[in-house]
Amino acid sequence: MNKVKNRKGILIIAFVAASCMTFAQNGETNAKPELPVFTPESTSHDFGTIGENDGYAEHIFKFKNTGDAPLTVNRVLASCGCTRPEWTETPVEPGQEGIIIITFNPKGRLGNFNKSATVYTNEDNGYKRHKLTITGNVVEKPSDPYATYIDTIGGVGIEAKDLIYKNFNPEKTNRKAMYIKNYNAETVYFSWENVPEYISVNAPESLKADWPGEISVIIDGTKTAEKRGRTKDSFQWIIKNQDGNVLGSEDITATVNYIDDFKQLSPLQSVNAPHLEIKNSQLAFENIKTGILGLGGTASKEFILSNTGKSDLILHSVSSDDKRIHLPELKGKTIKAGESLNVKVTVKAKELLNSNIEDDIYVVCNDPKGPVRMVKVTAIKNK
Repeated sequence: MNKVKNRKGILIIAFVAASCMTFAQNGETNAKPELPVFTPESTSHDFGTIGENDGYAEHIFKFKNTGDAPLTVNRVLASCGCTRPEWTETPVEPGQEGIIIITFNPKGRLGNFNKSATVYTNEDNGYKRHKLTITGNVVEKPSDPYATYIDTIGGVGIEAKDLIYKNFNPEKTNRKAMYIKNYNAETVYFSWENVPEYISVNAPESLKADWPGEISVIIDGTKTAEKRGRTKDSFQWIIKNQDGNVLGSEDITATVNYIDDFKQLSPLQSVNAPHLEIKNSQLAFENIKTGILGLGGTASKEFILSNTGKSDLILHSVSSDDKRIHLPELKGKTIKAGESLNVKVTVKAKELLNSNIEDDIYVVCNDPKGPVRMVKVTAIKNK
């Protein structure tokens, strides 16, 4: 009797299980799960030929969510540091679009390139990956900078012929650059002569017709430890055509205020250091009269250098870049503590025929609190 009851119980359980399976197959629990689908318009882009100095190259990859659940781009990883990705970070609803921006930096990457970015989405529980690719060829042609070319040398425009290093660091390399542009109808070739051993010139060996370029002049401060005062170094730039004929040449100058290494001073030396004070730091020459037949005619003024410190003040140089400002030779001159020095400045009327003077006198000395000081000079010829 018990065996019959058990068999009936088993039959009832089997019937209930079969009914549940039938309900699962035919009911709502059998509905297809909703899933996102990442569908890009394209997976690759060819930039073609781009200039090394043309700036960042950018392409927008568009994609659409062709699934029936929100699509999320979790992250995008680039294969190289030269490639930067950005993307739509908010969920993209079914049927809607998103974007992935791939930016490539061509600087220093001449030649063909093939870079990729891996896109990670929330498909397949976050394990789905897609690959986007950018290709192209980087050439050396720079972009045309916004520059004013003050002169041409052998048909090549130049932004500046005198490079002034205002903040020179004696412990590092110091760089100044100038833009150039080849206005010739042919490629020109460059060479340099008489370059000091502590100066290096970074420039193209040649420049195609109508191409701009850049010249960098680098001064190695670690090789100039013995130099003091305002110094103007010059070296020659020679421009030739493909046949080797010289189209032009010019001296390029680098002007630097070489100062002492004050980091070597002890606290006691700093307290007892010299200190420069300048009286009459603005000299205005107005209505300078000419002499007989328009010649002669000079005017002079003075400024005063005083040492209010506790040790000798050494003048490394007292000079002006404008050669029409005449000064005595004071390089190496010493001013004792508590003493002063009157400096005479002379301007000649005949040297003002083409333009007035508006420039500075640079005083370079061993005052640790002010190693480079300036005196303003203006001069106007009498009309």
